[in-house]
Amino acid sequence: MTIELGEHEINFSPRTAVKGHILADYLAETTVVIEASKESIATEPLDSQPWELYTDGACGLEGSGAGLVLTSPEGEEHTYALRFTFTATNNESEHEALLSRMRIAQQLGIKCLDAYVDSQLVANQVNGLFEAHDASMQCYLELVQKMIEEFDVFRLTQVPRGQNKKADALSNLAV
Repeated sequence: MTIELGEHEINFSPRTAVKGHILADYLAETTVVIEASKESIATEPLDSQPWELYTDGACGLEGSGAGLVLTSPEGEEHTYALRFTFTATNNESEHEALLSRMRIAQQLGIKCLDAYVDSQLVANQVNGLFEAHDASMQCYLELVQKMIEEFDVFRLTQVPRGQNKKADALSNLAV
């Protein structure tokens, strides 16, 4: 590879963190902070229309993380970039992303959730089309299924990566 690049006087330089800081600054300026007490959660009826949830997990040499985008029926968007403090495979990161957002949705009192993931494995395992053979995947699947029971309506759909760009960008920011 080096010889091929050298022939054309192309030098390889690793990516810098400058772009990540720009995206982080943008998200910090535009992200809405939700502060809710248990009393307000219990009294607000949030289950009339479905909320939309887009998640994506990522892993790299420096760690793993998740990107989460939750949109209310009124179009209000809540975005999160989570960096995991443990090592995880890409599939584990995808499951962690879904679980993290489901927990947040439950804390907000959301009862109707349409979730979208770009992971074919996660979507098909949760929807019962694929079996989870690995022990860690079985544990994740059991956790997701238990959390699904807390929602009145829960639908999980696999979408192409192009329809999951915001969550993907957030997950890459977290890594």
